[in-house]
Amino acid sequence: MNSKFFISTLILVLGFFSFTCDDHNSSSSHHHEHEPLLAASEPASGSLMELKNQWTTEDGKLISFANWKGKPFLISMFYASCISICPRLVTDLEQVAKKIQSETGKAPNVILVSFDSEKDKPEILKDYKKKMGLGQNWTLLNGKEEDVRMLSVVLGINYKKMASGEFNHSAVITLFDKDGTNVSRFEGIGTNSEQMVKIFASMN
Repeated sequence: MNSKFFISTLILVLGFFSFTCDDHNSSSSHHHEHEPLLAASEPASGSLMELKNQWTTEDGKLISFANWKGKPFLISMFYASCISICPRLVTDLEQVAKKIQSETGKAPNVILVSFDSEKDKPEILKDYKKKMGLGQNWTLLNGKEEDVRMLSVVLGINYKKMASGEFNHSAVITLFDKDGTNVSRFEGIGTNSEQMVKIFASMN
């Protein structure tokens, strides 16, 4: 990761931390529980492989994004206790993965990273993976709060923790190529994914 990218990412991270803490501590923070999804931001440039943060999988293994070097993958962010948007986001991811498999004959790697560093420990993520019927090509990750925040900035995903412990967040699915470069991305639930599927197919 070049120094300009790294420095700009850190500045954004610090800005988001300040915004989140101020918002969470404000007297009006409770009304955010009823707001619509946060809009996404522009993703940062650079390779995801350059992030050296370590993450814990649903099986308790320590990995980094370098583990996916040489393999294109889909990625999004969620939290396991979410009962509204996240299940729909996961369904969208499943549909994209199925279309890619139908088009290419290969099941793509899919990564889900939790916003909830405190609660979504490996055993919770493992139960969620089983409950949702997600395949072996899916990996669910828990990380430190600061690493989750940095990743969200890189992906252009906005989120904030509410007084209830739930998260208000944008819904974004991103496709990265084998070098960890963002090559396709869409925001929202139920968005047409045909272009992403075509791009994935062109890389295989």
